[in-house]
Amino acid sequence: MGSWMEMIKAIIKNCGKILLLLFLVTFIPFFLLTYLSNDPAEVALRVQTITPTEQNVRQMRSELGLDQPFFVRYVEWIRHALKGDLGKSYATGKNIMGMISEALPYTLFLAIVTLIIVFATCLVLGILAANYQNHWTEKTLRMITFILDAIPSFWLGLLLIFLFSIKLNWFPTGGAVGLVSVFLPALTLSLAYSSSYIRLIRNDLLQNKQLPYVDYYFTRGFSKRAITKHLLKNSLRSSIVSIGVSIPRLIAGSVIIESVFAWPGMGLLCIIAIRNRDLPVLQAYIVIMSLFFISSSLLIDLLIKRIDPRLRERGR
Repeated sequence: MGSWMEMIKAIIKNCGKILLLLFLVTFIPFFLLTYLSNDPAEVALRVQTITPTEQNVRQMRSELGLDQPFFVRYVEWIRHALKGDLGKSYATGKNIMGMISEALPYTLFLAIVTLIIVFATCLVLGILAANYQNHWTEKTLRMITFILDAIPSFWLGLLLIFLFSIKLNWFPTGGAVGLVSVFLPALTLSLAYSSSYIRLIRNDLLQNKQLPYVDYYFTRGFSKRAITKHLLKNSLRSSIVSIGVSIPRLIAGSVIIESVFAWPGMGLLCIIAIRNRDLPVLQAYIVIMSLFFISSSLLIDLLIKRIDPRLRERGR
């Protein structure tokens, strides 16, 4: 009960920072897309293939509320956003919240499948690399991880499409036409992010092997498998936290992969909005992803403090 109270106190303590961040992630995109881009009314007309004459621009500015002062428009946007109304797309006229509610589950599903692949492969390969230190097995794994670090994720995605979709015809080239469609984009993302976690698990296991309790277990006649289980309990703590920390980075990195595989998630929605210069959709994407980053960072920070008592004591 005490630890949960400490977490609640930490949330209250950080409320000021959270409110400031919430203001910044809503105000900055609104400001930039208003003043650092072309006239939104003219953009809206061009997207709708309407000639941007002076009269049409004036009428569109009135329809979009652009004839009002900046702060009035900002407050109105916030008021509507709090009700779940993020406006309408210039390109399609659809409700933006509806577009996001359609795309977000695909991105979350892709992220979950990717994390499962990352955790499973990194656990096995990390243990293998630690148990065969300085062996050819460990050297081969090290070389593979360095190669994966050097390969751009979009190039890796195109390579997997060529091999498994075009040549072998095992998977669709893109889109979401069933559960099997998620495999290639998830595999691409997992290969792009796995190498650092393989090294992390390997290094944690090797460090824990140097601790005195390992020698004690050996003298007591524990099997190598039993000792590895004990080592994993201590090593996986930091690995799980590190994988959790990378979730926002993973979702942000999925923008390119979703575009390569035509996966109908938030990343593809963002790419299409940029291509169409669909400013309201782009603004909503930036705000929602920023809010996701902030909430994820806060939850992960609380999780780290809950897992590691030393950090909890330091934060008091």
